[in-house]
Amino acid sequence: MTEITLDEAKKEAASLRTQLNEWADAYYSKDAPEVEDNVYDQSYNRLLELERQFPEIVTPDSITQRVGGQIDSDFTKVEHPIPMLSMGDVFSKDELKEFDQRMQKLVGHPVEYNVELKIDGLSLSLEYENGKLVRASTRGNGYVGEDVTANARYIADIPQTLPEPLTTEVRGECYMGKKAFAKLNEEREEQGLTVFVNPRNAAAGSLRQLDPKVTKRRQLSTFIYTWVNPPEGIISQHQAIDRMHELGFHTNETGRKLATLDEIFAFIDEYTAKRNSLTYGIDGIVLKIDDLNIEQELGNTVKVPRWEIAYKFPPEEQETVVRDIVWTVGRTGVVTPTAVMDPVQLAGTTVARASLHNPDYLNEKGVRIGDTVKLHKAGDIIPEISEVVMAKRPADSEVYHIPDTCPSCGQKLVHLEDEVALRCINPSCPAQVEEGITHFASRPAMNIAGLGPKIVKQLIAKDLVHNVADLYHLNADDLAQLDHFKEKSINNLLTAIDNSKKNSVELLITGLGIDHVGAKAARLIAQKFKNLEKIMSLGVQDIASIDTIGMTIAESMTTYFAQPEAQKLVEELRESGLNMDYLGEDEEVAPDNPFKDKTVVLTGKLEHYTRSEFTKKLQALGAKVTGSVSHRTDYVIYGKDAGSKYNKAQQLGVPLLTEEDAIAQIE
Repeated sequence: MTEITLDEAKKEAASLRTQLNEWADAYYSKDAPEVEDNVYDQSYNRLLELERQFPEIVTPDSITQRVGGQIDSDFTKVEHPIPMLSMGDVFSKDELKEFDQRMQKLVGHPVEYNVELKIDGLSLSLEYENGKLVRASTRGNGYVGEDVTANARYIADIPQTLPEPLTTEVRGECYMGKKAFAKLNEEREEQGLTVFVNPRNAAAGSLRQLDPKVTKRRQLSTFIYTWVNPPEGIISQHQAIDRMHELGFHTNETGRKLATLDEIFAFIDEYTAKRNSLTYGIDGIVLKIDDLNIEQELGNTVKVPRWEIAYKFPPEEQETVVRDIVWTVGRTGVVTPTAVMDPVQLAGTTVARASLHNPDYLNEKGVRIGDTVKLHKAGDIIPEISEVVMAKRPADSEVYHIPDTCPSCGQKLVHLEDEVALRCINPSCPAQVEEGITHFASRPAMNIAGLGPKIVKQLIAKDLVHNVADLYHLNADDLAQLDHFKEKSINNLLTAIDNSKKNSVELLITGLGIDHVGAKAARLIAQKFKNLEKIMSLGVQDIASIDTIGMTIAESMTTYFAQPEAQKLVEELRESGLNMDYLGEDEEVAPDNPFKDKTVVLTGKLEHYTRSEFTKKLQALGAKVTGSVSHRTDYVIYGKDAGSKYNKAQQLGVPLLTEEDAIAQIE
C-alpha cells in the first residue's frame, strides 16, 4: 500500500463503505447487481486493506463486519441460530498458498481439503423434522433470512421427504442452469420484459416470487454441500456429501479430497478449462478442510469461517479490433448500434459483435472504428466492451458521428421525450415491417408455424406483403415464388396462417407489437374487456384500472388504437376472418367481502399462514396485495414484529388489522 495518512484513510474508507453498501444492497436485496463481481471485490479488498492498516477507522456497521445484504422484503423473516456466513475470497494461486500455510500453522500439520466448485447462485437452508421438509430460507444478511418454503416445494430436486426420519438442517446453493436461463430470457424478451443480467440474478428473483407457480416454471435447481449439525458418525466433509447424496439431496459430484497444492492447482486449471462447458454457472473453486473436527476447532471470524476459502476466477477478457459500427432497426423503431469486431474466442464461444445499446452509451465508451477494445461477457453470457485501449488507438482515428437518418428507410431519426434511444417513426420502414411481421408470427403471438425471419424477408423482398394483414391474402402461387418452397411447404404454411384466424384475441393484441404490451398484459386486458372493439374504445383510466396494468401500458394502448393506420389494420384483419373475441377462461369473480377491490399490505411474522398463502387468499378475494404503504393503501394486516410498514400506516392513518382480525372477516 502506498503511504497514506490517517485522515486520508478515514475519508477513503467512508467513501468505499457508502459505495459498497449501495452495491451490496443491489446484489443481495434487490437481485439486480450494478457492477461486475471483480469491481466489487477490488473495492472491498481496498477497504479491508485500509482497515487492517488503520484498525482505529473500523466502524461497527462497516460492510467488512457483515455477511451479506440487509433484509428488506415482504417475506417472513427467519433467524439463523447458526449464522449462514459467507466465505473469504482470494484471487490468485499465491494467495491460496498463503491460506494453506496459515492452515498448517494453525493446525500444526499438513491438512487435506475437500475441493469443490463454487456454484454461482444463492445460499439456501433446508430444515427437516422427522424427515419432512418444514422450512426453506435464504441467507439474507447471514443472521436473518427469508422464508421461501412455499417456493422451495416447487424445486424438483429438493426432497420433500427423506428416506429416514431425520431432524436436521442442510445448506447449499440454489441456482438456475444455463439452458433454463437462456429460455427464461428468451421468453421475457418476447413478452417485452427486462431480461435478467445473469443466472444468479435470475435464480434469486425466481426463488423470491410471491407466486410459487412462477418459481416452478423457472426450473431452479440446487446443490447441497453442508450439514449444520451432521449426524453421528460423519467426520469429514466428503463423507457428509456422500451421506447427503444417499438421502436424496442433489450434490455436486465433481468435488475431490486433495492433499497437495499441486493437486489443488491442477483442479483449478481443469475447471477453468471446463467452466464454459458445464450446464450451470461457476465463479470459482472452494477449499474446505476435510476434517470436521478441525473445522470445529478453528471456528469462524465475525464474518467468515477460518477453515475455508473461495478462489475466484478472474473475468475472462480478450482484446479485439472494432471494424465497423452498424445500426439496426427493431419492430418498434428503436435504432441500436452494434460493434462489429474481429472474431475472438471468449468464455467458450466465438464473439464478433457486441451491442453498444444507445447513443449515450456509445459516446460514454468513446468507441471508434479501428479502436482496440477489451471485451468480456457480462454474467458470462452477454458480450460487452469493457474499455477502449487508448494506447493502441490509431493516429488517424476519427470521432464516430451518430447517424441522423434511418439505415433502413432514410427517414430522419428522432429522440422521444424521456428516452435515450433513437427512433425511426416511419410506420412503412422496411426493417420495422420485417421485424413486426416476424413478431406477429412468433410463438407468444399468433404462433404461425413455418413463418420465420427468413421467409418473412423473402415475402417482403418479392413485394408479397407490406403488413401483417397481407399474410391472410397469400395463396399457393405467391408462396411458390419463395426459394425451396414446394407443395408440402406451401400447404403447411397456408394451413398455419388459416388456423391462426381462430386464435383468442389476446394473441392478436400481442402480435400487433404495441409498445410495452407483452403477452401477459394482452391477456389481462382481453380477459377483462372480452373483445377488440371494446378495447379499442377504452380510455387510459379504463385500462389502468386492471391490477398490474400501469399507466405506461394504458397510454401506449390508447395511443396505438387512436391512430388511423392501426384502425385500418384491425379492420382488414377482421375482414380476413380473424377472431376478435377473448376465448380463454373468465377471470374469477370474487365474492363480496371487506377486501374486494382493496389495496392491502402484509407486514410482520404471520402465525396462521405463510406470507405467500395469505397473499393468494387475499388475491382470490379480489384484493390487490402490494409491498409498500401509501395513501392508496386500504388496510395493513400485521403479525408479530411488525416494523416500518406498521409505523407508516399509523402516520398515514391507514386502518390496521391483526392477522386474527383479518381472518375473522374472511372465514
